[in-house]
Amino acid sequence: MDGVEGPWVLRGNFDLTFSGSVTAIPRGPESRYFSYIMGIRRNFIPRNRRAAPYFDVRLGFGNIDAKGPAGVPYAQGQDLTFTVNLGSGVRYNLNPRYAISAGLNFMHILNLDLSESNGKPNWGFRNYGINVYGPMVGIDVPLRRHRRYSE
Repeated sequence: MDGVEGPWVLRGNFDLTFSGSVTAIPRGPESRYFSYIMGIRRNFIPRNRRAAPYFDVRLGFGNIDAKGPAGVPYAQGQDLTFTVNLGSGVRYNLNPRYAISAGLNFMHILNLDLSESNGKPNWGFRNYGINVYGPMVGIDVPLRRHRRYSE
């Protein structure tokens, strides 16, 4: 989104990120989660280095195989969900066009109590939310052309 700038330790730029997520849920009533997520990533770019640490914050929505309407305890109340992601890691620039990244990620899945009513006043099926944390890997490709000059 912007050029590389800032003092020595804070030198870097911001990226607008778009991503899809396929998450397997190994324990619990649900088994899978698909989502679309977008947000902002801050890259900390040291001079003359290929590796750049980053921190990002992303928000999105998704689809889960909710088991709450079927009466399964501690399950999600509906298939439509929302996602909050926080992550940190390192991006390694292979060349000006492609990079790989690896880091740790925390994801919270919720439905804001928008599920269908279960007969109780003022709310639908009880939604407990899901917290997911673990490693994340990716391939980064910019959507605009690389500038020919170095900053």
